[in-house]
Amino acid sequence: MYRLTGIRLPVGYTDEDLQKAVLKKLNTYKHNLVSIKVLSRAIDARYKHNILYVLSVAVTLKSSKGIKAEEYVLPPTSIKELGYKPIVTDKKVVVVGSGPAGLFAGLTLAELGFKPLIIERGGSVEERVEKIELLRSSGVLDTATNVQFGEGGAGTFSDGKLNSGISKDYTAVVFGELIKAGAPDDIAYESAPHIGTDELRKVVKNMRGILSSLGATLLTHAQLTDIRVEDNRVTEITINGNRKERVDYLVLAIGQSAEDTVQVLHDRGVIMTPKPFSLGVRVEHPQELINYAQYGESASLLPPADYKLSTHVSNGRGVYTFCMCPGGEVVCSSFEDGTVITNGMSNRARDSRFANSAVLVSVTPNDFDGTLFGGFKARKAIERKAYDMTGGGYKAPAQYYKDFIKNKATSGAIDCSYLPSVSGENLCELLPRYVTDSIKEGMAAFGRKIKGFDGDSALFIAPETHSSSPIRMERGDNGQSNIGGIYPCGEGAGYAGGITSSAVDGIKIALKIYAKECL
Repeated sequence: MYRLTGIRLPVGYTDEDLQKAVLKKLNTYKHNLVSIKVLSRAIDARYKHNILYVLSVAVTLKSSKGIKAEEYVLPPTSIKELGYKPIVTDKKVVVVGSGPAGLFAGLTLAELGFKPLIIERGGSVEERVEKIELLRSSGVLDTATNVQFGEGGAGTFSDGKLNSGISKDYTAVVFGELIKAGAPDDIAYESAPHIGTDELRKVVKNMRGILSSLGATLLTHAQLTDIRVEDNRVTEITINGNRKERVDYLVLAIGQSAEDTVQVLHDRGVIMTPKPFSLGVRVEHPQELINYAQYGESASLLPPADYKLSTHVSNGRGVYTFCMCPGGEVVCSSFEDGTVITNGMSNRARDSRFANSAVLVSVTPNDFDGTLFGGFKARKAIERKAYDMTGGGYKAPAQYYKDFIKNKATSGAIDCSYLPSVSGENLCELLPRYVTDSIKEGMAAFGRKIKGFDGDSALFIAPETHSSSPIRMERGDNGQSNIGGIYPCGEGAGYAGGITSSAVDGIKIALKIYAKECL
């Protein structure tokens, strides 16, 4: 098998076009070709008059005689293909949380011979759909089951974006397992892969069935409320205040919103430290504007356009876009009474007329009181203020950027995707001054990169406070915290940022436990 890179093809290319390009690059004949597998595909839109797809492929040939190309071996695409031999063990493993980190930790452990118990404080993915639709239609929040809490984690109600800045270790495994559970095949090769929230809900349900078939158990409405530590090792957990479970290994994939669980773990001696995170808003534009700015006249021939922007502003802070959702909507991600939190979500088709992303400003523990829970307190104060300034009902404060830079509240009708509704406000009165000043400078820079980004149609919906965790649970090279048997994992523990990196961290932690059992 050989790997070819830099194959450039026009928009609307066919399989025959790809085959011809491969044969030409290899200087061989069609009868020598066995198969072509696309490894990656990206859009090169630097020249609007000549937008191209750029591909890398793996090619299998009957004969390698005279072939000058890089030899290539496909990476593992399943946990089984990693080559670890399953063991027989009666050790009790409990995984706390069923987001990407928890699901992939549980799946890896189950494939390797363990019978993990996965506990999730929220409801099933089917129940979540009902509760979230009730919030969107009637402004009624369920604090137990929502966008933040429930089977599949917060990423289930997002764009299902899978691109990540981490190394390629295990990413092919994550994509392969997701495809096995029903995700689209193209996530394995698109440069900006996404599943879409509608398809991701099905994937999560299917993963539940796969876990069950392997002997794992997933309990919903099961919250970790205490742990027991003896001789500096976890021996027991309490679920929902009354159910006791013996435990040999405890994987903490709790997500970044479970402050109450963080408090319990801190009280029991788990070492953790405050870390930088981000605060900001969601910005929404007409998708048509983004399409034209990115693709020009070719926009109608291409998928909805996305973007990824970043800059450093004069006060030294970073400003960047995050979790961009083409053809998506801004959603209410609140999980506590009397708070408003926003996030972005797209279906697989990305067929909404809006595009949105977070516009975030980096903050540090020194911006608050420097204590462990300072970040939690700061973001909660903003979330409560957002709820109060709109009069309740989980309406979100919104402001057109043209009003934001003038420091005046938006009045009149607002056209946007957020439900249950928005209220025109002045976000300069909601967010800290260093955040609003940074956003103003950052938006001007982004407008120089994407025409119209800082134009009159740009709408801010706020606040965006849950892009990453404000704490990190310390762990050693063996994956354990300072307390034996406890393995912090994923985004909530401060080791990941998104679906793919969280899932990879779950696999790695499961392999740490496996390695310890094999000693």
